[in-house]
Amino acid sequence: MTQTKPEVEKTTRIATLSAGIDGLNQAVRALYSYKGSATYKDLAKGAGLHPVYMSQCLSASRDVGLTELAGKRGLYKLTARGDEYARHLSYGEDDKAREILSEILLENPSWIEIIKFLKMSYKQERNALSLVADVEAKLGKHWKQSARSVYANTYVSVLRFAGLIDVSGDNIISRVSPEEKVQPSLPSSVGIHAPRPTLSSSSAALAPEEYCEFSIPDSFKIFVRKEIESLSFFESQVKDSSIFIPWIRHEKSKIATISKKEESPEAEKGQVG
Repeated sequence: MTQTKPEVEKTTRIATLSAGIDGLNQAVRALYSYKGSATYKDLAKGAGLHPVYMSQCLSASRDVGLTELAGKRGLYKLTARGDEYARHLSYGEDDKAREILSEILLENPSWIEIIKFLKMSYKQERNALSLVADVEAKLGKHWKQSARSVYANTYVSVLRFAGLIDVSGDNIISRVSPEEKVQPSLPSSVGIHAPRPTLSSSSAALAPEEYCEFSIPDSFKIFVRKEIESLSFFESQVKDSSIFIPWIRHEKSKIATISKKEESPEAEKGQVG
């Protein structure tokens, strides 16, 4: 009687990066400067990099969620979050870029297993290769040692830049607590929450003082930060015929009116008196 070996549960998709944060940032900066979709050959030429290396960097940026294919293989464009990330990088606002990257990794389905590992290892000092071993087992792969080292280096560089780990020699220390909540995958100024019971506490956390709310009962709710810039960004993402347009313009008008009153408190007092 033959015994069947227990199957290792395989995860369909886990990000395996072919380039670290430096190459990834070079790729998104180049694509941002290109002002549209481009091939790795176009970007390599403009950035003065080898085409093969640029291809690896773009592939990594896609695995992270900063870029996506633009209709055909080899043609890339920035995602909405990727555009925001690249803009902050281009203006030297690394802290804001780090925050966006952290949010993207916590949201990205292909990083779920990696985030699970970090949650289970919270504040523990673990060898970076143990993260690679965890991914390798879940994918049902058997990598060469050289490949394991590459993945360890790329994971560490990206996770460290995102502020999700600290590094001590060859070891990593997770900063992702088991209570870390995953946010909707949208620009930082915009949040959409489907009307599910599990999200009631999340919706309540978005204070009315900070966010404008648009809702259709039993369908969805949208929260946009009460800032002209945030509302304008959201407006640019929807069609002119969208039901959101009148609401956006009304909210922008209210903010402008409040700002005028705050700028001239004495005139307001005179009117009340």
